[in-house]
Amino acid sequence: MKDAPPPRASRRKASTHTIHDVAALAGVSSITVSRYFNNPEKVSVAVRERLREIVERIGYVPSQVAGGLASGRGRVVCAVMQNIASATFADLVKGMTDELQASGLQLLLANAQYSQTLEENAIRTFVGWHPRALILTRDDHTPAAEAMLSALDIPVVEAWGFVDDRPFHQVGFPHAETGAQLAHHFLEQGATRVRFVLPHIGEDFRAAQRAQGYAATMTAAGLAADVQVADVEDDFEAGARTMTALAAAPRADRPQAIIFANDNMAAGAILHADDCGLVLPCDCALAGFGDAPISVRLKPALTTLRPARYQIGQMAARTVLRMLAAPQDPTPAPGRALLPCELIVRESSRLTPG
Repeated sequence: MKDAPPPRASRRKASTHTIHDVAALAGVSSITVSRYFNNPEKVSVAVRERLREIVERIGYVPSQVAGGLASGRGRVVCAVMQNIASATFADLVKGMTDELQASGLQLLLANAQYSQTLEENAIRTFVGWHPRALILTRDDHTPAAEAMLSALDIPVVEAWGFVDDRPFHQVGFPHAETGAQLAHHFLEQGATRVRFVLPHIGEDFRAAQRAQGYAATMTAAGLAADVQVADVEDDFEAGARTMTALAAAPRADRPQAIIFANDNMAAGAILHADDCGLVLPCDCALAGFGDAPISVRLKPALTTLRPARYQIGQMAARTVLRMLAAPQDPTPAPGRALLPCELIVRESSRLTPG
């Protein structure tokens, strides 16, 4: 009877290689390998090339967790987006990524879906990964989140909004002022009946801030504020239903202008207006927020506010990098970078007398 063949040596998976394996294969110390990943300019060209070849051949990936624990700091900047699927936040993320990618830092994202609780959970998870910095897209955190943030000794930047008396760096614009800006646009044309339509998602606190700015402006002008909330979650359908209701109302009761909380709602309204027998902007002038790509292609083209989305993300990342490069200050004064929206006036908001 033949002897059983000796068992084949199991091949180690690439993910199980350690920094010591790389060092042994290259004939250098583990410290040199660590320096190759963290400060490659401090390693000779010949050693860098040898390590590069070995790392690529065995598929070695340095442990981010181990690196973070060893240094007390991770290699990621963590950001919590409110709606990661929207084009608005996609541009914000691109601005952050483009600015961070040359620094050796990686951007790690979480989606809070406009929920304070989900944001708090994301912050708690991120803090456990020893991030170099946190970028948040809201400024009204839960008490528990505020306590965590206040205890951190890493840069914290609140991007997208802009409010007074916050202890953290801010990059963005005051959303209430954008609602006021759109209200003024119609009031200056002689409108006295202007409506603001909010999305069905009640957690969209930024849209609510814009509505508050609109309402305050109407009240200051001695006019009634008319804020309505969509009865359906789909923004395009919400805009279409707004037109259906408008067409059914007596002309004397109709608003002369409607401000939609976002461009998708306004687009749904414009696309459905003809089916309702409405001619825009003659029967009602419209405006939106966000300057989505579809805005300029609608007929009539949509008047909207254009936030500096990419620039806000870029500036938030630059703020992080500047703080990381500066000498440690136990009580840094929070910086404030205002990047206001631009009013893009198009055909849809041309008010017709009457």
